[in-house]
Amino acid sequence: MADLNEGRLDLPRSRARFVAFAVVAALIFSILGVRLFHLQVVRGEEYAAEAVRSRTVEVPIPAPRGLVYDRQGRALVVNVPSWTVKVRPADLPAGATGRVLRRVAELTGSEPRTLRQRLNAFQGSPFDLVPIERGISRQAALIIGEESASLPGVVVEVDPIRRYLDDQGAANGKLLSHILGYTGPVNLDEFRDLADDGYLRDDVIGRAGVEASFEEALRGTYGAELWVRDAGGRAVNSLETLQEPVPGKNLMLTLDARMQRVATDALRWGMKAVGVEQGVTVVMNPQTGEILAMVSLPAYDNNKFATGISAEDYQVYLDNPARPLRNHAIADIYPPGSTFKLVTGLAALEAGVTTAGRLWPTYACYQIPGAPDGQCLYDWNRQGFGPLNMVDAFAHSSDTFFYQMAIRLGIDAFGSWAEELGFGERSGIALPGEAAGIVASREWARSQGRENVFTGELAQAGIGQNVVAVTPVQLLNAYAAVANGGKLMRPMVVRGETDADGKLVERYKPEVIRRLDASAANLRTMRIGAREVITSGHAYNIRDLRLPGALSGKTGTAEFGTRSRRGTLPFHSWFVAYLPSNAGSTDADLAVVTFSYSAVVPGNVSLAVVKYFLQEWYDLKQDLRLDPRDFSLVTAN
Repeated sequence: MADLNEGRLDLPRSRARFVAFAVVAALIFSILGVRLFHLQVVRGEEYAAEAVRSRTVEVPIPAPRGLVYDRQGRALVVNVPSWTVKVRPADLPAGATGRVLRRVAELTGSEPRTLRQRLNAFQGSPFDLVPIERGISRQAALIIGEESASLPGVVVEVDPIRRYLDDQGAANGKLLSHILGYTGPVNLDEFRDLADDGYLRDDVIGRAGVEASFEEALRGTYGAELWVRDAGGRAVNSLETLQEPVPGKNLMLTLDARMQRVATDALRWGMKAVGVEQGVTVVMNPQTGEILAMVSLPAYDNNKFATGISAEDYQVYLDNPARPLRNHAIADIYPPGSTFKLVTGLAALEAGVTTAGRLWPTYACYQIPGAPDGQCLYDWNRQGFGPLNMVDAFAHSSDTFFYQMAIRLGIDAFGSWAEELGFGERSGIALPGEAAGIVASREWARSQGRENVFTGELAQAGIGQNVVAVTPVQLLNAYAAVANGGKLMRPMVVRGETDADGKLVERYKPEVIRRLDASAANLRTMRIGAREVITSGHAYNIRDLRLPGALSGKTGTAEFGTRSRRGTLPFHSWFVAYLPSNAGSTDADLAVVTFSYSAVVPGNVSLAVVKYFLQEWYDLKQDLRLDPRDFSLVTAN
């Protein structure tokens, strides 16, 4: 057999090549070792955390929203469990979304179009749950659960929603809707601005009233929880709580819910008696600025908003010409009529135009200085009252007396004193939507393209007509400032914070906007005049109420709009009053104003409303209401 190795030539081995190979191999393994050390040791924790993050997700834990109580500790806003239908877009069957939504709409009594709009408006992860209908019935929730196989992507969860209560604990959102407001979903534009503050895509936010003004306090601080995600990105299991949620603060209102009901019933009676569609009653403590009741009619039901108001119901509110969604006590401005004579009178005393005892002539028709002969302004009785001093002129509400005061004051002093008493600027009440109002001034005239107001305009402004428009809260606050001796208070609607049982634990301090730059003597003169309005009979029989104090106040009738064929103007009615212990005293702890929109009847319906309110609130065994249409006793009809 031949030797296979026979004739093989062995080449000499190269030691250098062997060394080079060994060096390269060592270098490669060194690099790999260093890299492995870097990955596992140096950055091991970082990459381990990254691996955990890739299979976990941080889920926010919503904080319970704070509750709201009235000043007596009655619960007015609570959180209640509610069934909510949610959809996970990633799980909806392709081409069958419409069928799924139609079935959900059928079971919940909603509109498929509305559900589709809510789903389409959501812009987030397709694995997030999108709320499309809140507050469904338990029966609907159970049926959806039973049909889950045919409704892929649809789940029902229990979420807290707001429930708005009345003084008796019933779900009656209308009683305090303009004060409490409501919550609603955060829209996309808001979410872009609020995401950094911890708001979620499907979160709610205060939309009106205290819910909006005290959103930060009521919302609380959300917590966080770590959940495991599956391969599809869904959160499937909770690992740990990273941060516990901090509940929102519970608030106590300055309002008394029972007083709110009494004021509402009285105003509703007056509006019905004369066919008025819009009215306001506000009650305040002049010493502190606390709002004790605030009624704006017509009202809306904020419980409808809590569960997601339907487009049809919302449109009904929008179409109502009396604008139930607006708080007429702060958001709308009206001519104040003769109630504004308080401003003109105090300004005239302070400016030295007159003194408390000086007599001024009054006229059937006052000739406007500088105007052609015969161009005059009538007194309301078309006769005049003879010579009057300030107290008597205020008591009789003589127009021609206050025309003279306004003209002699001049526009600058007149406007300055109106502003001193809080007109022409927002009061700063902690409710959204407050209007500033209008006061006659050179600035106003320039906005109309002229240098100054006309003399006739200034005269009419002196009796609360023409170039003057106020909110009911502004008017009440001005009278409260005179009633308490000269402190213009910031109106308050929240008294402080409570514990879980509704007991006050932190009281908010009343705030003085300014102390009026008026003498105590002149303020007292106007208070005596306000008492004389009642005792003289100018305010009809309200003087006969057996009240625990010396009721003082002022009536007002304010023309507006365009003249009828008979040459007359429609008018609003006002009555503002406060209750000190004695005439001229500064210890009143209750002041009230009522405004009735376009109350075109012979009598003052706002006076009748306040009378009814006082009778009921003080539980008087009297009913002195006069029918504003014919002045007959209501009890005799």
